[in-house]
Amino acid sequence: MSTRHQLLVVGLLIGVAVVRVISTYNSTSQAFDEPCHVAAAIELLDRHTYTLDPVHPPLSRIAIGVPLYLAGERYPDLTADEAAHPNYNMVGNHILYDHGHYTRNLALARSAMLPFLVFASVLVFLWARREFGNLAAILSVLLFTTTPIVLAFSSLAYSDLVTATTQLFALFAFTIWLKTPSVRSTVILGIAIGLALMSKLTSFLFLPVAGLAILIPGFLGWASTAPTLKRHFRQFLASLVIAVLTLWSGYGFAVGHVREEMNFSPEAMPSFQHFPNPVAKLGKAIVLKDPIIPGGELLRGLATGWALNQTSPQGYLFGDIRPGGWWYFFLAGVMFKTPLPFLILCGLGMLSVGAHIRARRLYSLTPAIFAIAIFIVTMPVKYNAGVRHVLVVFPLLALFAGQGCAYFWRSEGKVRAWSRSGLVILLLWQGIESFRAQGDLISYFNELAGHDPSRIMVTGCDLDCGQDVFRLLRSSQLERFHM
Repeated sequence: MSTRHQLLVVGLLIGVAVVRVISTYNSTSQAFDEPCHVAAAIELLDRHTYTLDPVHPPLSRIAIGVPLYLAGERYPDLTADEAAHPNYNMVGNHILYDHGHYTRNLALARSAMLPFLVFASVLVFLWARREFGNLAAILSVLLFTTTPIVLAFSSLAYSDLVTATTQLFALFAFTIWLKTPSVRSTVILGIAIGLALMSKLTSFLFLPVAGLAILIPGFLGWASTAPTLKRHFRQFLASLVIAVLTLWSGYGFAVGHVREEMNFSPEAMPSFQHFPNPVAKLGKAIVLKDPIIPGGELLRGLATGWALNQTSPQGYLFGDIRPGGWWYFFLAGVMFKTPLPFLILCGLGMLSVGAHIRARRLYSLTPAIFAIAIFIVTMPVKYNAGVRHVLVVFPLLALFAGQGCAYFWRSEGKVRAWSRSGLVILLLWQGIESFRAQGDLISYFNELAGHDPSRIMVTGCDLDCGQDVFRLLRSSQLERFHM
């Protein structure tokens, strides 16, 4: 297949996914966190402040806010009581509902996800083609763009698809930099890391662990990556400087005093009880000294995220409720929220691992290594709500599943006809599963969940995200009509 035909096929797959996403706008009512993201977005673009919800870095909010801002939406005029105690849900609902443009505004906010869906699909194609070839690249895009959870969070004005896309970009840029370090790849790596850090706090956890994981095969003698890092350490430091500047730009290069930025005072000194004792003492000393710091909203978000995880909030899995959740929560979530043919093809991709190790082709294993590293680092996480928080593993697994497709297709001898027929059946099964879930992308579970997926997962938009209010409204209207 020529390059032109490959691009046409990939473009068609992406186009179908985009159409499917847009078709959900009128059937999926506003989800739980959409008013929050909308409120923070308009506050940032209109008032140039970031106080309503600084827990999440601003990239997704900027993306969500731009279509609304260009359409004329501004920070709402609040009553005296509302202004005294502003709440992001209240402000977001004002923006969505006021002036009679609810469905338009909701669609505009959600449309910000479409470029990230396209970009993520392109990254999957480029990465798979680079490591596994043309057939694997096309089928990786097919699997990625037909995965229900990917389409679900491509259709909501949430931060998760933005995060998954930028994290994927950073990991891909890192593998390219390891292979061919240069000024160009260093700059791209720095920008990619900065964008990922500007998307969600999980990037501060996922990216370092995934980056270190790729060095392990080098230490085991499977590839020579450790000398590469040592030889180009200065370039890597330069990329980190670019990443910090990119991240800081998301906050408008803001600087300010600690007390003002963190909303602290000596009279209302936080206890820092959820932090290690040395960090708590340092925090109190900094509040008392009140120095000037850059990006105070980021530090506030990091502190809030750390404290939330330390409180061991209630988690739900397999019909049980437990403080602090389960070490295997996200692994179980991916197991039940991913179509079975996708998982089977990932398993087939693992059959090729031995060949890559023998050929010392470390970079072909990076998607699987990154995904495993993310699963491992999330095991001690105590906030178990939403497989969407590890959404980046789905494009990574799609890369390896695409390799499984190509490996299966290239079978030789007597099993060739059977293996190719089996591959066709698995791909058809994937397509059928995906289109059957079209009306319930958010609440999709595979066959392993049984007839009652609420026994598996509920919270964090794994099953219920408030998405069926439109459906409930239509059913009540139909019932009144028949009465």
